Amino acid sequence: MRRQRRTAGQRIPSGPKVVVVGGGFAGLSALSALQHSNLDVTLVDRNVYSTFQPLLYQVATAGLTSADVAYALWSITRRTGARFHKGLLTKVDAERRTISLDDGFELPYDYLILATGVSANFFGIPGADKNSICMYTRSDAVAVRERIMDELESRSWEGNKAGLSITIAGGGATGVELAGELAETLPKAASRYGLAPDLPSVRLVEAGPTILAGSSPQLIDKAARILSDLGVRVRTNATIAAATEEGFRLTDGQLVEGGVFVWAGGLKAPGLVADSELPTGHNGRVKVDRYLRVLDHPEIYVAGDLASVTDPRTGHVLPPLAQVALEEGETVARNLDAELEDKPLEAFTFRDKGFVVSVGTRRGVADIAGITTGGRLAHGLKDAIEWEYRQSVKHLRGWDPV
Repeated sequence: MRRQRRTAGQRIPSGPKVVVVGGGFAGLSALSALQHSNLDVTLVDRNVYSTFQPLLYQVATAGLTSADVAYALWSITRRTGARFHKGLLTKVDAERRTISLDDGFELPYDYLILATGVSANFFGIPGADKNSICMYTRSDAVAVRERIMDELESRSWEGNKAGLSITIAGGGATGVELAGELAETLPKAASRYGLAPDLPSVRLVEAGPTILAGSSPQLIDKAARILSDLGVRVRTNATIAAATEEGFRLTDGQLVEGGVFVWAGGLKAPGLVADSELPTGHNGRVKVDRYLRVLDHPEIYVAGDLASVTDPRTGHVLPPLAQVALEEGETVARNLDAELEDKPLEAFTFRDKGFVVSVGTRRGVADIAGITTGGRLAHGLKDAIEWEYRQSVKHLRGWDPV
């Protein structure tokens, strides 16, 4: 087993070994809360950077560069006194209390915090993974942007005036934000290539009865109206049976054609979770107790999108949202400290701060404290919340609601 490098001048903690897997919202939230303890903490991630996923749709539409949504993990861990190891988690051996990485490294732990996040869920639909671009990573967002620009450029060079349709599968927050942003930015992009502004069109296909499922009817109605104003064609109750090079084939036999196909249809836990024989629930996410510990393995905590946490108020599993991940990460850290100090643990309770979605470059919709609003105010609120999120990641301090 290869030894892990320690940064020069780094303090040598004497406490139990804690391994945090995942440098997203949940992992960094836990790391921030643990930074003043004497624990021996190591952060593991497959990348050397943390991705600010809520803004990937702006990378896909060329509003931001991929560098604008990435923060160096080695810099973050250096400030907290933790160590960093780049590697992809391949196995959790709960009996031996070790994890294995793709580089052959094996890391022992006394306590493990799993915050790996999840991956795109294609629901077993034939061709969906090959004939569409998902929207989960920086490289995904860049691929969407480049594919759209390639389509516009080729039409410009070839004098092809045929319409270009960008079809997005999935009417959740990611799909709605991407559709609205594309509808506003594509006309200008087409003009730069000497094409008619109305050449590109945007379609949003959702399998369920509404977009933004789980939101209030008022918010859904406001979002649908804004999308309609922007020219986005929304189709609900449209279940995809297969994805081909020509388009999405629906269960009713209709083919939704277009030039670019984007998948924003759902998320699931990575396969390594099942391979590690940890108990799983909805979409393969790990089942935990009310303290966010894995069932039958109290030394393993799970936070963020990977955790299957049921909201007792609704009976539904909490959605994969940044604010949920941040609160779970903080709760895990507090419970770990409490456990080491032989104090009572804290049951996780989600404090909903509201739901805000951008719909286009200037408008949005929001449900805050039971009040639904839409338009420029909601978009400004989304910008403010995202700014606060980004500051919390860059400076590793606790998140305060705006």
